[in-house]
Amino acid sequence: MKKFTLVMIAMILSSQIASADMCPDGSYVSGDCSLAPNGSYTGGGGSTLAPDGSYVGGSSGSTLTPDGSYVGGSSSTLCPDGSYVSGDSCHLMPDGSYN
Repeated sequence: MKKFTLVMIAMILSSQIASADMCPDGSYVSGDCSLAPNGSYTGGGGSTLAPDGSYVGGSSGSTLTPDGSYVGGSSSTLCPDGSYVSGDSCHLMPDGSYN
């Protein structure tokens, strides 16, 4: 039973990490890296300018999260480290952050 549990955990983590792309500046994003006009990289196939002047991934707008930051898309999810990401799930990046 322990082996099965460890295998399942490894599969979940590897599938989450496999969705990460490392951008030329060393940051990790979910999906393809997109260069924003300010020189930062976002994921999700595009960059959208948020009301606070930051760029978020995707081309479908931005969402204000409870901590005052913006994420791309129409919904946000609270991750284990206290950060918010767009969409319905948190993806653990190789550098330990969530995206």
